[in-house]
Amino acid sequence: MSSVRLTETQAAVIKGSARGAVRGGAVGAAASIATGAAVTVTAPAWLPFVGGSMLVAAGTIAIWSGIGSAAGAVSGGVWAYARQKQRDNKFRETFGD
Repeated sequence: MSSVRLTETQAAVIKGSARGAVRGGAVGAAASIATGAAVTVTAPAWLPFVGGSMLVAAGTIAIWSGIGSAAGAVSGGVWAYARQKQRDNKFRETFGD
């Protein structure tokens, strides 16, 4: 069994990408509902809490969630890379090469 060795920076980017993907997916799903893109109001629309109902399109939520996950993964990875490089530079300044 071969083991894969990651540098500290690579591990930080993977962790940041995963966190970003989770957060981005949640934001995308919430945004699809909040903007009304995934919501279809059924009759009577003027009285949704008493006699009407709302349908939520799962496909639309999935698409928005996927887009949010991809964007979150990219931005999370970039931020994690930048933070790790900042830590590396601070370490080098403090302790030398």
